[in-house]
Amino acid sequence: DSYQARGGVAVVRALGWSYVSTLGGGGNYGESGVEAFVHSSRGGGGLCIAQSRGGPREPKPGEFAKVIGRRGGTSTARGVVLFANEDDRGGDQRVLEAATLANLGGDFSWVGSDSWGAKMAPGGGLEEAAHGAITILPKRGGVPG
Repeated sequence: DSYQARGGVAVVRALGWSYVSTLGGGGNYGESGVEAFVHSSRGGGGLCIAQSRGGPREPKPGEFAKVIGRRGGTSTARGVVLFANEDDRGGDQRVLEAATLANLGGDFSWVGSDSWGAKMAPGGGLEEAAHGAITILPKRGGVPG
């Protein structure tokens, strides 16, 4: 998580963003990823977190619509750093679905964690909402022997 978080901060700074929101899925992965990103963003200054929260652990119908609606209300923070995966009950697909249903699918720019980068089809039918997303996937490799 710490390497991905530092990579996410580097991507956000390279894009020239100074004001972003973070969103974590409803499990440990999302919570620790967001925490690591917020911690990493404090170094070097120039990066403000508009909103930072984890997704609901037991999402009810419409719960992600509320989360996305609050993000849409922060008019100048269109960049969203997302740490969510399919194992979380608040996976990345649910976030994209909520953005699409709220008619905000194209309003956000996403920086996603390795849960997106490792997928063969990261949009999962919601490519329009995910259009332009940047994902981070740490280099992986086997150790010989």
